[in-house]
Amino acid sequence: MKTYRGVFPAIVAPQDDDNSILFDVMGDLARRQVRDGAGGFLVNGHTGELSVLSGDERREAIRTVRAAVGKDVPIIAGVHTQGLGRKFAAQCESAAECGADAVLVFSPFSFARGAFQFAPEAVIDYYRRAAELTPIPMWFMQYRPLTNLMMPRHVLKAVASLPNVMGIKQEVEDAIEYERDLVVLREANPKLAVFSATDCGLFGNYALGADGCTIGLANFVKPVKALQDRLWADDLVGARAAAARLMPLSDAIYGRPSYRWSARLKYALHAAGWIPTPNIRMPMFPARAEERKAIDAVLKNYLD
Repeated sequence: MKTYRGVFPAIVAPQDDDNSILFDVMGDLARRQVRDGAGGFLVNGHTGELSVLSGDERREAIRTVRAAVGKDVPIIAGVHTQGLGRKFAAQCESAAECGADAVLVFSPFSFARGAFQFAPEAVIDYYRRAAELTPIPMWFMQYRPLTNLMMPRHVLKAVASLPNVMGIKQEVEDAIEYERDLVVLREANPKLAVFSATDCGLFGNYALGADGCTIGLANFVKPVKALQDRLWADDLVGARAAAARLMPLSDAIYGRPSYRWSARLKYALHAAGWIPTPNIRMPMFPARAEERKAIDAVLKNYLD
């Protein structure tokens, strides 16, 4: 079984001027990120524009990254359906066949209508059945409060305890909530991989004990890994310096409004010379002039 630890870029889907996926560029980007110290990858996450990719594109993305990084690097594949029927099972099976080691199951949108508050037993049963349907280990996601998809801690504990659940992508931005969630998760499943998903809150998440991160910002592996490594070495002074160095890039890409971060990230990767265009599929639209200007002003500090 593979080890889930370290910086896992949520890899983007590079596109040409017709918005076709450039899989050769995706493979080159993955190889670059492994050289820079990536410990694994999330393929077909929100950063990878999962919801607007076809089934063939999702499968090819997994195959591309697997071919680029070899058999030993862990790959988590995102799965986002609104139910647990044949479509869900087929996506999990094809992810495994294409080379994924685990699937990350995103909560269905319908849960935002009060499922966690008013029908927690149904939510737990959903994840239990999802874990049974996938032939490879399952990760799940804890969203930030404003999404109305944040699991109460008794639900979080129950899901973390399910058989075949291996990890969690933990997006909670509030440090107090994160710390209390982490205590519950460690008690429920000591073997669970707890990965930070807060691009602007990595210092606190790692300091409290995150096993790694899987975020869009990690497409810039080196500055994220520098912060991680300093904290893991108990070098608090060095970690503070690494966090301060990372902050301008994090703010330029992941500042408010948060729904724009995908476009800003793709522009930053394009400006770095790592993908040929900043193109993104609708309903998203490319970074605005003021967003590009803010990224340009700080990006040079993060390139070799």
